Amino acid sequence: MATLVKGTYLKAKTGEVITYDQFAFGIGQQDRLTLEESVIWHKDYLKSDKKDKADYAREWRVNYLMGNLGVSSKEADRILSLTKTKRTDDQQKAYMRANSKFSYHIVRPVPSGVSKQVKVTVDQVVELFEQLSKAEQAKFLRIIK
Repeated sequence: MATLVKGTYLKAKTGEVITYDQFAFGIGQQDRLTLEESVIWHKDYLKSDKKDKADYAREWRVNYLMGNLGVSSKEADRILSLTKTKRTDDQQKAYMRANSKFSYHIVRPVPSGVSKQVKVTVDQVVELFEQLSKAEQAKFLRIIK
């Protein structure tokens, strides 16, 4: 537990003074470090099939709830089996944080407005080109020259 002292927090366990800026810096630093360390699981997740991705998410939620709420794996499973309305506020908030952290560290969705690179064959390009009107074909050819 922390005690507010003139814009700083005094950590009850160690008596160490931490400023608001130091606290925010530490949180940001941890986010950066954990994101860097999670690359291996992100890459493995991308290669996984739908079932394995679901298993990845469930395992994450169980372990996150265990760590965040200080509960056993059995209790975390029980919490996950509850509907949103049956969970306590703290359980639901932890569940939402688990999903958010999973998305941030493992899924890493592409932000909207950013397109993914798609591989196409020459035949596909020709087929699409032939579907264009003559005016669109002429405009396309001007652009690529």
